[in-house]
Amino acid sequence: MKEVTNTALAKVERRLSTFAEDPVWQRLWLNLESLSWRSLAIVPAGKGTCIDLVHALAAVAWHQRSTRVIVADLRTLNLPALTAARNEIRRRVDGGERVLICMNSLDQNPTSATIAREADKVVICTYLGITVRSEVRRLMVEVGAQRCLGSIVVNMDGT
Repeated sequence: MKEVTNTALAKVERRLSTFAEDPVWQRLWLNLESLSWRSLAIVPAGKGTCIDLVHALAAVAWHQRSTRVIVADLRTLNLPALTAARNEIRRRVDGGERVLICMNSLDQNPTSATIAREADKVVICTYLGITVRSEVRRLMVEVGAQRCLGSIVVNMDGT
């Protein structure tokens, strides 16, 4: 079993390394980094996940800055754990760290809207050919359009 785990980790590391060296992802990170935020929530519009996108951004951030960007995977955050998660994000931000927050859509997890509203900025993750405009609009209304930096369009094949 241990050998399988090491192989899986090696594949993930190679994939993240590919993102870190990709000029498109580097440009995206540099654009995001130049904006004023300490906590950035990546929220999918509609069903889907954005964990690969968040990890890719973190890999590029590490590659570009040689420092850590904290990834907070809050996709399964439940109501009883909400206060602890909010406090931990605040603690990290107050300590000078940048936090990339991954969460499920507003429909999939009721805590997502609260976390997104408390983040400095939000990026909406949309899926080519799947996400409908009304889902994006609803998400912007729910978290506040002034908080949204824009959206990232993802193909279902992960590109």
